Amino acid sequence: MLNHDYFTPNEVSKVTSVSTRTLRYYHEIGLLVPSYIDDNGYRYYHSQDITKLQTILFLRQLNLSLENIQDYFQQSITDKNAILEENYAQIIHQRNHLNQIIDYLNHHLINHRNEEINMDKFNQFDVNEQYDKEAALKYGDTDYYQSYKDNRTQFNDSEKQDNDDHTNEQFNQFFNEMNQLLEDSYSADDAYTYQNIETLKKILQRQVPNADNQFLNYMALTYENDERFAKNINKNRNDHLNQYIARAIRAYIK
Repeated sequence: MLNHDYFTPNEVSKVTSVSTRTLRYYHEIGLLVPSYIDDNGYRYYHSQDITKLQTILFLRQLNLSLENIQDYFQQSITDKNAILEENYAQIIHQRNHLNQIIDYLNHHLINHRNEEINMDKFNQFDVNEQYDKEAALKYGDTDYYQSYKDNRTQFNDSEKQDNDDHTNEQFNQFFNEMNQLLEDSYSADDAYTYQNIETLKKILQRQVPNADNQFLNYMALTYENDERFAKNINKNRNDHLNQYIARAIRAYIK
């Protein structure tokens, strides 16, 4: 007769909240084999099996596939910890992303309770994060990027969101004004047009305090060549506005 260290699938299910169907599947693929199976095919799990199951559940929360979890149990302690370390970084990334969402929702509920949530801004989180990563890779060793990072560190998360909202409003106002000039057939080389680039420069300096004419030239290239920026600038505006602004920037910095 089995001692109290063995449990039926139903008992394991109650303890761990894992369905008996899942336990059977884990058995079939060899991930969690019951320590004892009697002559009638009844399965019994030892307390050590439950400990292993808890490890499996933990690894699943780290987004490891069942195949990778099987491989995990075959590794040395050093290699196991290397796997955990790799997935730890991913979990930190997910946590930070969730914190951003929480901050945005908090900002919306406090400051815009009588308005419907702006999904464009909500979806902008992923885009902004991608831009930050790309900027770090491309310009991480430049004075411009360091100026940007130093500027961001002086704000808490809520202040960053407020600053970003205000900056985005300024960008949109600038784009609308430039779009009107384009629609009114003003040339990008016209002084009346390119003098507005001074406004763009001031907006950029809210994010990158040391932004100068060379930085403006970088932005001109970005507006022309990065489809994501072009799409954002031209949204509900002239399809060539991004190119128009780039030409105006070059006229301004001549």
